[in-house]
Amino acid sequence: MDKSNFSVEDFVLDSDFREWILSPNKQTNLRWELYLQKYPNRINDIQLAREIVLHLPETDFSLNENEIYSLWNQIEVKLDSQVVEASEAISIPIGSQATIRRHIESTPKAKFNFPLLKIAAMFLLAALLGILYYSLPGREESKEVDWLTYSTKPGVKSSLTLSDGSKVTLNAGTSIRYARDFIGDTREVFLEGEAYFEVAHNPHKPFVVITEDIVTKALGTTFNIRAHPSEKIVISLVTGKVEVKSTEVLDFTDQLTPGEQVSTFAHGNSWEKESFDEEKLLAWIYKTIIFDQTPLPEAIKVLENWFGVKITLNNYADQNLTLSGKFKDETLHNILEGLSYTARFSYEINGKNIQINFKQ
Repeated sequence: MDKSNFSVEDFVLDSDFREWILSPNKQTNLRWELYLQKYPNRINDIQLAREIVLHLPETDFSLNENEIYSLWNQIEVKLDSQVVEASEAISIPIGSQATIRRHIESTPKAKFNFPLLKIAAMFLLAALLGILYYSLPGREESKEVDWLTYSTKPGVKSSLTLSDGSKVTLNAGTSIRYARDFIGDTREVFLEGEAYFEVAHNPHKPFVVITEDIVTKALGTTFNIRAHPSEKIVISLVTGKVEVKSTEVLDFTDQLTPGEQVSTFAHGNSWEKESFDEEKLLAWIYKTIIFDQTPLPEAIKVLENWFGVKITLNNYADQNLTLSGKFKDETLHNILEGLSYTARFSYEINGKNIQINFKQ
């Protein structure tokens, strides 16, 4: 949804905005920080909308949108009528501090304060919404969202089943965050690292994975997402169908079919769409490392994350060096031994610290 021209009422009615004001977290703070950087002219409307949201009832409510917009229209009509009578109007204090200030700063002729009246009208609307809410029959107490975070350390892989029946396999050094019972219209999961998703089908509640500014939506399908910090985000579809889009670049919206993947950097404005090798993509799930002319720095990152070690390269000069090999459930010693012959290096293993020495 394009929020560049949001009005105060649009912000108030936006569920993501209300979540940011009432229950801020790292993801919502980032999204709205980027929004304000992009649209600094919306700051005044956001400030007013924030005040309204903070004065709404703390519990969730549901009102007909036509009724809500009708209330706004009535207020606008009232404000218009006040403009006509501006010469006889006086400013309306909205609290004790405003009342005191009005008396201290009063002059023989009171002046009409239209912005203050609009703010007062907005607070009036907030109060009216609260009254309407408490008068609705059969209302239920809102449920506090129980956020869960599940992480794997470097060298450790794991899997878990979510409350909706979806299965997630986490590669080493990966973290996901999600609501225990998926409250709301979507099943949202925040991902950092790499994970393979087997989504339980539910056409009425899409499954959404959020990685920085990239959103992947599915109904029931299997796909892999790799989103390590400072590296490309890669979404690869194995079965079913997913929609991938950016929250920052409106033109970046694409649908994948099985065997296709899209890759982009977080907060970037370009992306690539291509096919992939399923065996190589899912090798990590089956405890297999596959190097296929893989650049040495990339291979080193894989080994460090896979085994939870730190590898130091000594006398590394050939920037075009690549590695190839397939290793299923092998030890780090056996992998380095196999690679050392073709790459012409020796190695030393000292606990979690590995030294790779290239021959000069």
